[in-house]
Amino acid sequence: MKTDQPGLIRSTQNGWELRAVDVLVAAPLYGTFTYAWPFSDDPIVGQRVIVPWGRQKRVGLVHGLRAAVDGDAASDYDLKAVERFLDDGRLLSAQWRQLIEFAARYYHHPLGTVALESLPKALRVLNAKSEEPVMVEKARAHADRLAEWVHSEHDSPSMNEAPALNPAQSAAVAALVDARGFDPYLLYGVTGSGKTEVYLHAIAQRLRRGEQVLVLLPEINLTPPAMALYQKRLTGHRVVVMHSNLPELARTKAWFEVASGKADVLIGTRLGVLTPMPRLGFVVVDEEHDPSYKQQDGMRYQARDLALMLAKQRNCPVVLGSATPSLESWLKSEQSAYKRLDLTQRAVPGASLPTVELVNTANFPPKEGLSEPVIQALRENLDAGRQAIVFLNRRGYAPQLVCNACGWVANCEHCSAHMVWHKRDMSLRCHHCGAGQRVPQACVCCGNQDLSGFGRGTQRVEEVLEGLFPSARVLRLDADSTRNKGQMEDLLEKAHAGEVDILVGTQMISKGHDFANIGLVVALNVDASLYSHAYRAPERLFAQLMQVAGRAGRRAGSARMLVQTRYPQHPLFSALMAHDYVRFADSEMQGRREARMPPFSYQATLRADHRHLGNCIEFLRNAKAFGEAICAAEGTVFLCDPVPLSVVRVGGIERAQMLVESESRPSLHAFLNEWMNWLTAQKGAVKWFLEVDPVEL
Repeated sequence: MKTDQPGLIRSTQNGWELRAVDVLVAAPLYGTFTYAWPFSDDPIVGQRVIVPWGRQKRVGLVHGLRAAVDGDAASDYDLKAVERFLDDGRLLSAQWRQLIEFAARYYHHPLGTVALESLPKALRVLNAKSEEPVMVEKARAHADRLAEWVHSEHDSPSMNEAPALNPAQSAAVAALVDARGFDPYLLYGVTGSGKTEVYLHAIAQRLRRGEQVLVLLPEINLTPPAMALYQKRLTGHRVVVMHSNLPELARTKAWFEVASGKADVLIGTRLGVLTPMPRLGFVVVDEEHDPSYKQQDGMRYQARDLALMLAKQRNCPVVLGSATPSLESWLKSEQSAYKRLDLTQRAVPGASLPTVELVNTANFPPKEGLSEPVIQALRENLDAGRQAIVFLNRRGYAPQLVCNACGWVANCEHCSAHMVWHKRDMSLRCHHCGAGQRVPQACVCCGNQDLSGFGRGTQRVEEVLEGLFPSARVLRLDADSTRNKGQMEDLLEKAHAGEVDILVGTQMISKGHDFANIGLVVALNVDASLYSHAYRAPERLFAQLMQVAGRAGRRAGSARMLVQTRYPQHPLFSALMAHDYVRFADSEMQGRREARMPPFSYQATLRADHRHLGNCIEFLRNAKAFGEAICAAEGTVFLCDPVPLSVVRVGGIERAQMLVESESRPSLHAFLNEWMNWLTAQKGAVKWFLEVDPVEL
């Protein structure tokens, strides 16, 4: 409907009426904001618009159309007007909005923030002139230039250099290809069993039907090799990658390609699940157990769970893949809520899982972190011309810098944590707030110059190995050595090319990499997780050890894994030595069931931040008192007492939290809905954050 009087439409009864729209804005406020619509073009739900916001201008999304307001009464509303609309809204479809609304509702987060922050930055911010960045038009034009994908029954990816599938892989592919409608699968396969080949063959058939495919990976460093493989194997189809480290123009281009339906496959980290895909027909969540799928700031969402909801809303199959599934997914498969596909053997003929051996550090005390059996195994592996991995999930040179005279320890001024010594650049860094400083020449307390590192990180182990094996080529792979763009790819290329003898690294090397010549894996410093207060610590440790063990023996020939531990009798290690995830899962599940912990209960945490811990505790106590009044009648929700976080101060801010539990998910969310009314009404300096389904307590 159009008129020559902008913003007004002819009423069927009397005079003119003012048109208005409800707009979502990225602000920590719940609800929508009403603006006048002063254009002759009809507003469209999903349009991006520029609206006045205080003294600023912001990008918003049209969320709803208001009933027309009588012209005589319009002045009573004193509405600010939308200043400009930026697109026609067709890319942010009703399907996309449905997922965004579910996420905001489930995670109890402002809808405007969820919607806007799921978009590339260029689509949700304005430049210095309060205009849309130029790169948006460049990205849109780039997508428009791409040829429209036209489906043909004869079109099929060439699957260049595809290895032959074994019977278990073929059966898994057949199940995924035949799946119709919402059909969740758990692809449980030992490391090296060829899960990626199953994905690729199933995706190829889905592409032949004209469907788009979403492939989620847990970490950015896994995307370059995945992108190269998928592009090589799915020739004739457009594959794009999306993650937070992409240059903004590249990410915006990829977004337009996917949202317009021009791209066929999206490989992404967790943010990929919130990208519009009009032809979506298949979803893959690789390494579904990985904690990296849980966002740790803003809306604290679990991408794996949103992928399941996305598939349900779009009525398409979804496959979760892992050698060490999360206990939540394993329980679903045991209850037949997920169909399980098993790959119990390695895909390459002659390849076998490594033999796992425990080195009791009570009998073989480590020197500089390495025991004699480990040193001997490394020497034998080098003599055999094979590569080795030394796994230590702690970067830096030493976790602490200490004075040997007075006992002074270098602590972070802003956090209740030690500064980590990074010897290569002679710096101290806090791994919590990022603060850094030069290593002092003498103790700041007593002036003693005899300062030394306590404990070991990857830098120190790298130095020890270079001293023990001077002719060996040692390479370190962690967040410090891969800080700059392209470093990760360069280091991995060296490892794959055989230019590395010993690879030292953190969890970064434990998953997703198909090294051809690894004959030995060594795991150091694993005991801290065995008796951690974090109830998920054993599950994570077992997954890490199974995953890093899986880097060895992926081709013909035997391989070994040595684990240094003071507690070789721990049942986790007996399951590890047998490569028996089922045994570990059954044991861990029994403990969780008895303790009524997830996946047999549902949790949320309320965190409070303030410069003074007492203010945090007081806020949480008041929240608990109000919450107990809400749930007193039913008694199905339990609120724990507030406690400080284990690292209580980060960046000068004190932190405390309170746990909320229930054995009923609907009861928990009904409580949270009412509780949020009280929380959002609170004024004051205490900042609070609600997290549903937390992975860290």
